[in-house]
Amino acid sequence: MSAPPTSRLTGPRLDLAVAALLLADTLLSGVFKAMGDGLPLYAWPLLVAGPALFPLWRRHPRAVMLLNVVVLVVIGHLHLGPLSALPALVAVAVCMYAGHRRLTIAMVLILSTFTFLGNWQTAGFRLTGNVLEQSMLVIGWLHVALISGESRRQRDAYMAEAEHTREEAVKRKAADERVRIARELHDSLTHSISVIRVQAGVALHLARKRGEEPPPALVAVEEAAKDATRELRETLTMLRDDDGHRLSRVTDLVDRYRGLGFAIEIACAIDDHAEVGEEADHAAYRIVQEALTNAVRHSGGDRVRVRVARTEEALVVEVADNGGTAAVVPGRGLTGMRERVDALGGTLDVGPGEYGFTVRAELPDAAPAPTAEAAAAQEAAR
Repeated sequence: MSAPPTSRLTGPRLDLAVAALLLADTLLSGVFKAMGDGLPLYAWPLLVAGPALFPLWRRHPRAVMLLNVVVLVVIGHLHLGPLSALPALVAVAVCMYAGHRRLTIAMVLILSTFTFLGNWQTAGFRLTGNVLEQSMLVIGWLHVALISGESRRQRDAYMAEAEHTREEAVKRKAADERVRIARELHDSLTHSISVIRVQAGVALHLARKRGEEPPPALVAVEEAAKDATRELRETLTMLRDDDGHRLSRVTDLVDRYRGLGFAIEIACAIDDHAEVGEEADHAAYRIVQEALTNAVRHSGGDRVRVRVARTEEALVVEVADNGGTAAVVPGRGLTGMRERVDALGGTLDVGPGEYGFTVRAELPDAAPAPTAEAAAAQEAAR
């Protein structure tokens, strides 16, 4: 059974635990030295300073490494044992892990040189076996720390790249599945709906040719078949082609509705170069599409105004018609809009407005809004 998430040491908790462990090591080495040959008073603050700075290594890795290396150099002549060098070794590893490779390698080389010269001086500038042994022990552990930090950094980079590759593979698989669904829908539905539409159209034509009034039910069947064909085509297009911003194609969507006898005014601040989150972009396009469909079918007006704008944190979509503003019974269209908006944590207002019946949605979007200079450049490009 895996441990619960609250019991795992991560982030600041892990940093505090490492700092406490290093502090215990340095103080223990100081206690052993004090019990033997004695320890100068100035050594105690130095033994505390290095480990105490470790909780800041994520923000200031270079400062943490430099301080711990300086502490090791200052107290090196006291011969406190290997425990006193542990904070400097860990600091070298984490600084290398943070990506400061040149500084860390330079510091290791300098410290290695200083260690050798210090041991050589202690031995009266005689190159003895003890000098080599003591020097290589410290130099070896410094290089182990250096390599450990670099290997962990490369491992994490590899894992991040592998995760990115996995996500891309999932997206490609989803795109392939969308194409398969589109193909199945086309094969199973489009033909049948087209047959219904053609048969209804022929029946209406024959009735009018004979001078008869077509049955209302037959007229409704033909209109429903037309609407179903158009909406199915929209759905198939979205399933087959999921690249690019949907909102950048909202003008094409509006043009199709203009052919139904409506004067539609549109202002859309989103183009192919705008930074828009995929979910917000998809939801906004569908809201415009559904609001236009409702206006054409139910408003009783002849003008529609479409606005798509950006704020610092949200996409704002507004579709208003000049039809009636009586109480509206929510159908599947309005319910679908609200579900899309709620899924993104946005707000949806439906009802009378200054222009007429208005659908206004605010969709949170993490993509940054364009600056004034970028907006001016986009406008000039148009």
